[in-house]
Formats: sequence, C-alpha cells, structure tokens
Amino acid sequence: MSALNQQIVRAALNAVTLADAEAVQGLIAQSFAAEHRRPVGDKWNNFGLMGSSGSYDLKLIELVTNMQDSVIERFALQQFGSRDKVPFKTPFEATSTLLRYLDSGEQSQLAVTTFEDSDPPAGKTKRLTAVFRDKGCGMTPVSVPNTIFALGGSNKEDALYLQGAFGLGGAMTYRNAKAVVVVSRRDPALLQDGEEDRITVAVVQWQHNTKGQTAYYLVDREWNTAADEAEPWSCPHEDFDDFEPGTHLALISYRVDGVQRRREGDAKSFDVVTNTRLVHPVFPTRFVNNTTRGRGTLLEGLARRLEKSEYDFDHGEETLPFHHHGRTYQLPVRYWIFAGAPKDPGGRDKFLASDHAVLFTSNGQVHHHWSPRDVRDQARLNRLYDRLLVVVETDALPIDLRTSLFTADRSELVRGDVALRLEEAVRALIGDSTVLREANNALIRASFQDKSDQPTADIARRISRALTVKGFSFGTGNGSGGQGNGQSFGRAGGGGGSLKPVELHPDPTIIKGPSTVRAVVGTTRSITYTIDVEDTFYDRRGRLRVICNHPDIVEDREITPGKGRNGRARVMVAVPETAELGTYELRVVLEDWIRAAGGLGQRLEYVTKLELVEDIPGSGTGTGKPTKGAQGQGGPGPGTNVALRWTTHDAEDNWDRVTVGSVEDVPASILADQQADYAELRALGDQLIPTILLNQEYPPFKKYLAARNKELTNDKRAREQYAVGVGVSLLLLQQKLDKLKKAGQALPDDDFIDEARRASASAVLAVMPAFDDLAKEVGLTD
Repeated sequence: MSALNQQIVRAALNAVTLADAEAVQGLIAQSFAAEHRRPVGDKWNNFGLMGSSGSYDLKLIELVTNMQDSVIERFALQQFGSRDKVPFKTPFEATSTLLRYLDSGEQSQLAVTTFEDSDPPAGKTKRLTAVFRDKGCGMTPVSVPNTIFALGGSNKEDALYLQGAFGLGGAMTYRNAKAVVVVSRRDPALLQDGEEDRITVAVVQWQHNTKGQTAYYLVDREWNTAADEAEPWSCPHEDFDDFEPGTHLALISYRVDGVQRRREGDAKSFDVVTNTRLVHPVFPTRFVNNTTRGRGTLLEGLARRLEKSEYDFDHGEETLPFHHHGRTYQLPVRYWIFAGAPKDPGGRDKFLASDHAVLFTSNGQVHHHWSPRDVRDQARLNRLYDRLLVVVETDALPIDLRTSLFTADRSELVRGDVALRLEEAVRALIGDSTVLREANNALIRASFQDKSDQPTADIARRISRALTVKGFSFGTGNGSGGQGNGQSFGRAGGGGGSLKPVELHPDPTIIKGPSTVRAVVGTTRSITYTIDVEDTFYDRRGRLRVICNHPDIVEDREITPGKGRNGRARVMVAVPETAELGTYELRVVLEDWIRAAGGLGQRLEYVTKLELVEDIPGSGTGTGKPTKGAQGQGGPGPGTNVALRWTTHDAEDNWDRVTVGSVEDVPASILADQQADYAELRALGDQLIPTILLNQEYPPFKKYLAARNKELTNDKRAREQYAVGVGVSLLLLQQKLDKLKKAGQALPDDDFIDEARRASASAVLAVMPAFDDLAKEVGLTD
C-alpha cells in the first residue's frame, strides 16, 4: 500500500479551493515523476468548444442528470450485462424497474450534490465549489478521456434508457471553474476480463496560451495526438478502499449567479432551480449546502412539490397536436395557476426558479423555457403571466427530432423551422385558452377594486388625437359584431362577444362555434366551441368527435378535441404543411352519448367552414378570419380611441412607488363595467382596448401637485395636462416595443423600459409650470 497514493486520493476528495486542486496536481506530477499534459477533448483549442450561451447556474443541472445516468447504467449493466441487452426504451422505464426496491430517500443517496466554500463568503464572491458524488458505474482510467473528458460524440448515443445524448453538457461547466477534480472507480462487477479495480484521479487546470486558454490534465506518458495512449493517474483500489464505486466530480471555485443563496426555497437557490429544471426527475437526488447549515434536502422535482403543496392550485391539461414530416404527434400540455402573486403565500416564487413560466421538457427535464415576461408579451396574458406555469412535454416526438430541437446544454431551442412552429403552436394554445383568458380577465377586474369615479374618456380622446392607435370609436354606427382583425395571436375571428357564463345542463342541448375560421398550412389552429353541459359529462357519458373532409386532416390524428370545461371545449387542428389549400368542413359531433336519466341522447352537430390559406394578411399575428360588426344604432366600433385609468401602485401587481404607469389591453366589457364613461363599450364584449394606466401616487407627480395647489384654484387641469403628456409618451413607447416584437427583435429589459417611462414623466412635469402660468394669465385655471 502506497502512502503517496492514499495522500493523492484523500487530497482529491477533500479539495474545495484552487490551492487544494493545485496541491493534488502537484502530488500527481510527483507520482509520475513528470508532467505530461493532455488537453480535454484531445484538442488544444478546447476553450471555445466548451462555451455556449445560457446560464452557468442552469448548466449545473447537467451534472445532476449525469449522476442519474451513471446510477441507471450501473444497475442496468449489473442486471443485463451489456447495453445491447438492456430492454428499456426510456429512463423512466429503466428506473421504475431497476430501482423499484429503494424508497425515495435511498434513491437520493445514490446521487448527491454538495456545495462547499471555496472563496468565502459565497454571497459576495459568487464563487463556491460544487461537488457531485454518485454511486453509479464509475470509470476506468482508460475510459476517462473518452467519457467525462470528451467533447462531443456522446457515449450514450445508443442507450435510450439514459438521458444524455450530446456528449457536451457536463463539460460545458468546466470553463466556469478555476479547476476540476475527478475521482472515479468502476464498479468491480462491471469490469471486463483483464481490467483492474483502480481509482482514477485527474485534475483539470487551465494553461494560458498566447491566444486563449487550454483545459488539460496530467497523464502517465507523453501525449501528442488522439491516437496516443496516455492515461490519467490511478492506483489500486486497495490503497483507498473506503472509496465506493462511482464518481466524485468537483467544480472548484465555480462562478455562480444565484444558486449561492443561503436560504433554500429562494427562486434562485439550487434546490428550487433543480426541482424546476427536473420537473419529473428519473429518480430523486439529494442536495447538501455546506456553505450554510449543511442540511440534506431531498429533491423530488417540481411536479411532486406541486402535488404535495398545501395550496389547491387551479390546474388542467390539454393535448397539442404537432405535425412533422407527415405525422401528427400528440404533446401533453399541463398548466397550473398559482394561488397568489409573487411574494404572496402560494405565489410562483415559492415553487419555481426565476424566469421559468413555460417549460418544454424531454424525459422530465426542462430543455427550453419562457419567462413570465415572454408569456405576457407573446400570449398577451398581461395579468396572469406571473401566476402561471405551463409544462409542454415533448416526449411523443421522435428522439432524433428532440435531440435536434434543443441545444447541447438543454438551455434553449435551436432556432429552425420546426422549433419556430412548435413555439408558435404553444403560443396559440396558451393565448387562445378560454380558461386562461378568463383567469386573466378576473385579475384585471380585481385590479379595479372599486369602480372609478374619475371620468377619463375626454382626456383619452385628447391623447388619441396625438397619434394613430388601433382602438375603438364612439358612435360609429356599428353594433356588437366581432372585431377579428388578425391580432392577438389567434384571438381574431368568430366575433368579439363577451365570454359570458354558459348555463350548464346535465345533458347537452346545443353546440355553437364560429361559422368560419382560417388556418395557415403548417400551423396548429385552436377553435373554441360552446357545449352547454356539465364537465362531468365527458368523464363517462359522452365524447366529442371532430371530423374534417380534408383527406390530410384526420380525426384523432391531426384533430384533437379537448375535454369540456365550464361549457366550452377547445379543438386543436394541426394543419400539415403539404395540405391542399381551399375551404373544407369541420364537423363537431356528439352522438351515442348517454343521458343522465339513462338511454341514448339525440345527435348534436355543428359545422364550421375551415379555410386553409398560405398566410393571413394584416398587421397582427393571429390566424383568425376578419369579420365585420353588424350595423347598429350609433354604437361603438373600430377606431383610434384609447382608454385611460388612474390607479395606484398598491392596486397593481409588480408596481412600486416609482412606477409611472403602463399600457395594457383591457377587454371592453370590463372597462364598461368599471368606469361609467366607458359604459357604451359593453357592446364590444371582449374586444381588447389599449388602456393607459397612470400611477396617481407617483412621487414627482404628487410633489408637483402639492406645490402648484398653493397657486392654482384646483388641480383638475394640471392632472389632465399630465395625463395627456405622459399618456402620449407611454403610447409612443408601446408602439415602438410592438414594432420590435413584430420584427422578432429583442426587447429592452423591463428596467430600461421603466426608466424610459420615468424620463417621459420628468419631461412632461418640467414644462407644466410654464403651461400653468400661461393658463392662469388667460383665465383657464378654474
């Protein structure tokens, strides 16, 4: 037994600082009596190969899934002997069999993540050492260069029962650490004939070149090309028999940007991030944070956390049909509406990682996500966006398609035609959801609190005259017909009436829906029908059928009817990109259903004309068919008017004292109910009205009014002047943002936009004293 061997292994397992890692490297060089360097990935210019966009905090999850794969591999090979004999087609299938005799606590001990202090305090330096210890298959010395130190060419390519596919994810963390320490031992039961039971130790350090850096480790002989045989340091397992089979990997002095939080349960802490990214983990893991209390935390995934929550979240699920290369795949989509706003009890920040609202998953792991802001801007849920979670499961897609959809570090979509179509389909599904729109409208109504006693319609007219905005007009002679103009992500078409509660019956009596809809080939079209039956009808007594006479749009393949909810059922139609253009019939049928009193009910049917087109002209991004309102007696209709509402920061989510205001779309019916001078808009139903919200508690504005009240008879004119000036500025800014969004360009962050709004308010307030003096001279102060 070698004392130096013991010293190397022990020092490697205890290394948490850069000095510790350098000391281990020195011991290895001493043992070799030489310093032969081999680059990671067998490429001297490997620094760039280990780079990618995205958060390095999120990249840590790759090492968690690598641990899980190693454990699955060990149990699978122990039972079946070789990969080609393992029968499992998914990681979940594998773990449900291989780990079935272990409870969740025992399973979690097989893959443990530990945070150690490397540059204390981590809260200030934002550096710590992340250690990943699994009790998986482990590695032999000869396999290390081609597995954990390989770049690309995944050794898991042929193993469907493992999560990894790219061969890059774990290595992408290396460039964010000052050093990497690996200790590994192959499970003796998995050793091939002639292979020794050895413990391998390797330290990755950075070599500074004239141009860039190279990650390297020491090997037992000179290495020049990939054909050279050169292995990292190893010793017989007897020299340190306490080290059980598996792998210990430490990212020394790793730069973090949130997971260093001392308090668990924070939206950026490692436990919440891991639970969010691994919505359905293949098995639970454990997290120990030795930078704080050192308590072990079981990480079971987001789905399990929501299931165990004390809050009764509103939730539901739908199926998204997605067409690709002649086949339609059914993707499950689930949603949860949280019980409160962020920072409230039951709010999203208690469960979700920061900036995660829509999650695209594969094998239960998030591969791409939208932020709440994305939901607000793209799906137009301007109140619900920070209380919503949507999970899109892509497992129904072929594995090769899923692999091509996402980046190697599983942080985002690879921007191509298929990815863009998938996002557009999800955007339409969310934005068109009757349930989610009604929840969004309920929050808008709640924000009004009490009905406003401040008339603002005349001020809003003055604002509207300053620029052209798609809004409404009073007294145009149009009645309450639909305003489907192709805007709002598919909300257009079929009329704009209010979503009034449906009177529900034990048995259905009628099916109603749009008479005509348009759909662009290659996209997924969402259509909502009213069926006046209680939700429980769909559990056992009846099934909605939807049949199309287009030969390529087949029932239960391209067409997916959803389960009815509150008297409405959504039908998703995936139109193949090769579908022939024209007008077809979409027949919605209830037949052979069982009445509540027994016996079969009468057949109910509704027919919608489905127009398949190459594109839909107009400035919006919706897929609806433009319709005109019926002629009325001087009622409201399309125009350029906007609405205005005074509010306070206390009444609005995500506002604070220095919030100037915002522009948001408000359904006409809600404006009509809450503000008397907009009562006429009730006829427009749910048509969205651009509405300026101004914070009347904004400190500079209040300070101005307090100062001028000493000189002016009343502040009415000053308030109006401020509202007009700031209102026009907010509308102009919103128009610019909408143009950027439409062009597919990146939007400024919210802090920048808020600062621009404050600058506008400051400019208006700066010129108002001169206007007040002029108004006083000509007698306009009353």
